[in-house]
Amino acid sequence: MRAKEAAAIASGTVTGLELMERAGQGAAEAIAAQWPEARAALILCGPGNNCGDGYVVARLLDARGWRVAVCAAREAAALPPDAAAQALRCAGLPTRAWSAEAVADLLTTGDGPILVVDALLGIGQARDCSELLAPWWQALALSSGTGRDRDIHTVSLDVPTGLCSDSGALLARAPFEPELVVTFHAEKPVHQMLRNSGVRVVVADIGLPHEERE
Repeated sequence: MRAKEAAAIASGTVTGLELMERAGQGAAEAIAAQWPEARAALILCGPGNNCGDGYVVARLLDARGWRVAVCAAREAAALPPDAAAQALRCAGLPTRAWSAEAVADLLTTGDGPILVVDALLGIGQARDCSELLAPWWQALALSSGTGRDRDIHTVSLDVPTGLCSDSGALLARAPFEPELVVTFHAEKPVHQMLRNSGVRVVVADIGLPHEERE
């Protein structure tokens, strides 16, 4: 997938930022179709390019009238360039640094169901990421103690955090199995495993040549 994106960018037909924008748009459309009545989203943005897709989703859901908040593992200045550009486009959205307390606060703000968008890690996952996921686990314990438990739905962008995209190996256990996974251009090996476990997988077109699909 990286090679296909790199080839498209090298050809001059598209930029990495444009591919990220298309990915986020495809994800936002899939989310709105899956949960047409939802109006609140918490976007969990990790330290790499996957978070750039999350920032696009945050901005587009906000434009649809959703109440959106972001919890970010890194400041924009510390992100890869394209992801940093997308983070800066969301500068007006409520944003907190990645911590258990921040996630717990955001999970208990407002009423009604909330959608958690997992944009922590993407297809590059290859090692244990329990440390990154720890605040999410801790936040659930904190939020459950407030007496304001909510109906939480989860969607993952490209690959659920904690799963290897090539083998499906469990690298770390996340608090929720996603109800929806939105991946881009083509499925990766892990996605059939997810389908078999009942997870809905949507492949969003990001404009790469269709003849290259496998």
